[in-house]
Amino acid sequence: MECIEPGAIRDEELLAYLAGESVRSAVVQHLTRCLRCSSQLADYRKIELMLTSKLYRWDCPSNQVLGEYQLGLLSNKLATAVKMHLSTCMLCAAEVATLSEFLANDPLLVERPPAKVTVLPTALTNHRPARGAERVLEQLRERSSTGVRRIVASLVPQQPRLAFQRDTGPIGLWPRRYTAEDVSISVQVERGTSRTEALQLIGFVTRLGATLEALQGTPVLLSSQARTVDTQNIDELGNFVFSSISPATYTLELQFPESTIVIDQLPVALQD
Repeated sequence: MECIEPGAIRDEELLAYLAGESVRSAVVQHLTRCLRCSSQLADYRKIELMLTSKLYRWDCPSNQVLGEYQLGLLSNKLATAVKMHLSTCMLCAAEVATLSEFLANDPLLVERPPAKVTVLPTALTNHRPARGAERVLEQLRERSSTGVRRIVASLVPQQPRLAFQRDTGPIGLWPRRYTAEDVSISVQVERGTSRTEALQLIGFVTRLGATLEALQGTPVLLSSQARTVDTQNIDELGNFVFSSISPATYTLELQFPESTIVIDQLPVALQD
């Protein structure tokens, strides 16, 4: 497959367009007409999504380690290492702060002040229920393992730039990255191929400890104002695509067997 206008756009302009930077109008027009260059752009975008999903928070402690740190269950050496990490990682610090607030406000987990102490025989005092941080952690695990949970994904504040991208200004609206526990979702909006005013929403999903093939077939639901717009399934490469959708604010749901990951208030619109 050959470019319809060889030399019409440079590789640097193609990468700048991928990064959301301002480019010549001729670049946008060429991409709408040239199948070869638009396919090359799609390949670049897939590589970017895959790399950023692999590199995202690669050196961060797991959710379980952060929870055990907040509950005081780690060894002194490991707790010191986590504390140093929290001083430099805004995302992990935010997770620990959220967990602290949850523990402080959940009526099922907050221990009430002890009532008047009554001295009991030794045979009875040996059968007191477990208390303290170990009991709180066990309650959290029990509650998380029952039923299908609905987890709201968090928007990652910043996207790491690849080495070949020029740092000429703030990062644009797309692509966006969301995380929920061990699931990472990257989403991108492009112009649709059927109608000039239609858009398509492209997603790439990864899960810690799971292969892309294991995610295949997971339903992805797109809705707007309590109305289901479309349902797609994750393919063998971890991708899903919603084609020919109108600009609006949507809710995206990934329906795993044990939980539903929700991206709420997703504004589907092209960047100016």
